[in-house]
Amino acid sequence: MEHLFTQAFDLTDGGTPCQGQMKLMRSAEGDFLKVFSEEGEILSLPTAGMEEILLTCNAGCGELCAKTAEGDVRLCRFTMTHLEPMSEFVKAMNHYLTHDRLWQDPDTAGLYCPHCGARYLPGTRICPKCARKLSGAKNIMKIAKPFLPGFLVAGLLILLANTFSLIIPAVNRQLIDGYLADGAPRDLFGGLSPVGAVWLLVGAMFVCHLLKRLITVFASLIRNKNGTAFVYAMRKAVYGKIQDISLTSAARYTAGGLINRVTGDSNRIADFIQRETVWIAETAVLFVAVCVYFLVTRPLLMVFIFLPMPIVYVATTRFWRLIRRRYNKQWILSSRANNILHDIIKGIRVVKVFGKEDREVEKFKKANKDLADLQRKNELMWSVLSPALNFTVGAGEFLLLYFGAQAVLGNSVIGDPMTVGELIQTVSYAGLIYTPLHHLTQMPQSLGHAATSAARLNEILSEEAELTDGSVQKPITCGKIEFHDVTFGYTSYEPVLKNMDLTVDAGEMIGIVGHSGAGKSTMINLILRLYDVNSGKITIDGTDLREFDKKTLSDAIGAVFQETFLFEGPIYDNILYARPDATPEMVFRAAKIACCHEFILKLPEGYNTRIGQNGHTLSGGERQRVAIARAVLKDPKILILDEATASLDTDTEAQIQQALQYLVKDRTTIAIAHRLSTLRHADRIVVVNKGKIAEQGPHSELLKQKGQYYDLVMAQKQTTKMAKTEESPNN
Repeated sequence: MEHLFTQAFDLTDGGTPCQGQMKLMRSAEGDFLKVFSEEGEILSLPTAGMEEILLTCNAGCGELCAKTAEGDVRLCRFTMTHLEPMSEFVKAMNHYLTHDRLWQDPDTAGLYCPHCGARYLPGTRICPKCARKLSGAKNIMKIAKPFLPGFLVAGLLILLANTFSLIIPAVNRQLIDGYLADGAPRDLFGGLSPVGAVWLLVGAMFVCHLLKRLITVFASLIRNKNGTAFVYAMRKAVYGKIQDISLTSAARYTAGGLINRVTGDSNRIADFIQRETVWIAETAVLFVAVCVYFLVTRPLLMVFIFLPMPIVYVATTRFWRLIRRRYNKQWILSSRANNILHDIIKGIRVVKVFGKEDREVEKFKKANKDLADLQRKNELMWSVLSPALNFTVGAGEFLLLYFGAQAVLGNSVIGDPMTVGELIQTVSYAGLIYTPLHHLTQMPQSLGHAATSAARLNEILSEEAELTDGSVQKPITCGKIEFHDVTFGYTSYEPVLKNMDLTVDAGEMIGIVGHSGAGKSTMINLILRLYDVNSGKITIDGTDLREFDKKTLSDAIGAVFQETFLFEGPIYDNILYARPDATPEMVFRAAKIACCHEFILKLPEGYNTRIGQNGHTLSGGERQRVAIARAVLKDPKILILDEATASLDTDTEAQIQQALQYLVKDRTTIAIAHRLSTLRHADRIVVVNKGKIAEQGPHSELLKQKGQYYDLVMAQKQTTKMAKTEESPNN
């Protein structure tokens, strides 16, 4: 059977908690809605016999029923935490039953995994069940691949440095047993005097220490250089992916969450890779070399050294799941605090206008306190667990000291008696093993942080591009736009545009009007290819939008939106953004056409005046005129105006309307405006109602028809008349 999608529920018919799933399945016999509990399948209904899915809310819980010709069939019960996704599921199913198709797999409001029905981790689209089956590190390792040779070289250098760590205890043993211990022969080097021999041995240890430190410094330089380059590459890859994903995908994330991924998560993973490559290299050479030494000389001592390790392994394995879950929750709370901070800073003007500074401070304080409390609990847990693991790991060292000392005193139970030098060498080698083993006890914490960050980055890097780039690079020369039976919805079950057909001739200016939610902005979004149609197609000069190269399409289309966005920086750069190769004369000309040249010259530094983020140092009308200048400079073949003069006063609007008459000449223009008087010069006006074209024609003809456009004009005139009456001094 083919699996279409899944929805989870959490109550049995008797009201007890459970982990149930409803699955829409497709087979050769037809489509079936199947209900599963932990024990297995409990219900299977053919969708052919269903008329409607009904949702009923009771006291503290709800239930779904399928309406059939034989009567209502209860599907499942659920708690109120499932109300939102269940509502989306009902909409999707009823659309499916009506139209017998799914445009795309519904994601039940983005809260639940469509494969297993488990709830996503808060603030993400990561399923706690399915994530374990995915390779979170796969995409990250692709980015790290060019830098692995550098990390490998650093690791080999660390390995070389640690060979000197093995030489030093052996030389020290010769110094003690050959010259310092009672009864030492003191003739290891033949005719060399004892003083000279001591100088030689001490000098050898000094040279080994010096070489070890020099090689370690060199390895650190290589490691840090590669680590910095790796962080840069990872940030670039994540940021590039954010730019590539569609608006539908981008809307699932918060700005603060994306910033946290690009900066914090990438740093945490790079730091983990840098440190752990060194640790792996160090552990590998020391572990193998010391184990060989003990196997050859004192096998029983090796048993004492590793005796505590099974306990450490079991404890680490048992606590790993808890540690990962707690650090995952810590990341979520950290992202939540960052999101609140981002929103407060971005909306600081609104906060101050409404006098809600104290409220926002309390909101951030609470989010920060929740994060601090969890961090404190996690660190408290780790401050108890880590010393316990370290103590357990080091317990073998006490056994080694005890039995080694007994061997030195002549009471050996581990074979031949030991000399003092051999005991010191043995203890030194054991210490070389215990150092990385102690580091191993810290691995769950650092690995928990890194695994959480890897999952977050992998969520972005694994996003599939919904809008694939076409191959047609032929410049758009005419600008004729055609909608061919276009149907589109932001969700699979609520179409905004329905079987729309529309032709906009090259060089024609059309106005699009209609009530809010009619689909006007959606038409613009599709022409700009911010989304792809669900069915049908949109063509420009006869070529499907989806076949155009992105750059070719963006070069041909310019847009001015009601919600103007300006970048922090000089005004000149904001206008130049549309066409980086433009000359100053071209920038000034565009500014004059947009009626912003004069007010720019009055600013302290003219065109070099820096404006704040989103241009908050300018008025709404000034920002709008700068945005229009940016579109004028681009000189596109197709111009889109979405409430482009909404933020302007009447006098300025009249000036810009005159400028726009020049701008729209010989180019295809689509304008959306609620102020219908601004569209009277349009060649044609298209009235959109409930996703369909209700009327179209010149302004005068539509008024004569006294249809929907006439009603809109009359309603607006009445509103304007009432506003003037209220402003009249005679009232």
